[in-house]
Amino acid sequence: MEAVDLIAGLAWDPEIRGFLAVLTGVVVLMGSVWLLLATNSGIRLGTLIALAGFFGWMAIMAAIWWIYGIGYRGDAPRWEQVEIVEGFSGEGHLSFAALDEAELLRSELLPTAHDLVVDAYAGLGSVTDPELRAEIEVANEEFGVVTVVDLTADQTEGLTSQEQAALAEEEYAKNRATTLSELAAVAPKLINQNDGSLGGWTLLSTAQAGEAQASAIAMLLDSGDFSFSSQNEFKILDSFTIGGKRGLPSDPSRWDRIETQIRTALTLKHPTRYGIVQMQAVLPESIDNLPGQVPKRPIADPDEPVVSVVMIRNLGNLRLVPALVTLGSLLIFLALCYMLHERDKVVMARVAEFNKGSG
Repeated sequence: MEAVDLIAGLAWDPEIRGFLAVLTGVVVLMGSVWLLLATNSGIRLGTLIALAGFFGWMAIMAAIWWIYGIGYRGDAPRWEQVEIVEGFSGEGHLSFAALDEAELLRSELLPTAHDLVVDAYAGLGSVTDPELRAEIEVANEEFGVVTVVDLTADQTEGLTSQEQAALAEEEYAKNRATTLSELAAVAPKLINQNDGSLGGWTLLSTAQAGEAQASAIAMLLDSGDFSFSSQNEFKILDSFTIGGKRGLPSDPSRWDRIETQIRTALTLKHPTRYGIVQMQAVLPESIDNLPGQVPKRPIADPDEPVVSVVMIRNLGNLRLVPALVTLGSLLIFLALCYMLHERDKVVMARVAEFNKGSG
């Protein structure tokens, strides 16, 4: 009975099965090749040939890992927490930050996304750039003023005039709560990245800040300094970054891409990069979602402080491990090839001496 239990454990434990599968593959595949070489060339020579072939293959495979950052690799780049700062609009969102670079960001002085859209649409007649005009029109459609007239037929079907007015007000309130990062994802040209309130920081769109936002949410929930128990209890506002290697301009040309590639390659040391993700607690009525109904729109509570998660970018060592495997395997391969070459020289010298003696 004990033997049956042991066999069952081997069959259902994935770690043991995986180990046995690899061990079987090594013994059957690599062992069979070594056995053929050893029986035809001798154990010592067959072992040298088999090891040279193995480490040559390892060098090629690890080089592919090195190029694409796959396989046996190191730690991937990630965001690491520097500090979490609380601040109100009246005193500054980051006035109490310990990081000097964070104090330069005056996010409380930045205009709202809705105001930018309304002002840009009001001056649309004087805009000559076709791309900017298109962005303004799209931004106004997404985040502009909403009245009953702007509602579609599908939205107003079956609704009374009062219900239509309430729906228009709800849509307008949603647009007024639009963040700058959300606007940057739709109309990046409306964002003035040279605004003095940014203090050298760059506003990230929601598409660019996905990883930073996910990391900041995890840091905030794991910090233990706040009463947040889930992501539904706060709203993500805007995300910013500063430092790092300078990338492409907003509308790059071919020469811009070439210049960026050359500059990036020549910049051996990576400048330090920081990131900030701001969040704010939502009103209590935004949290209570009844089962079977559409989740309520999160509304930030203006009486609550803005929480800024300050992070630093750790570039990790994703390609360092495969690079070391590549170089190590290559050195061992070359050493084995040198041993085989020296052995061939000795064999050829003895054959030549034998032929000379017999002649």
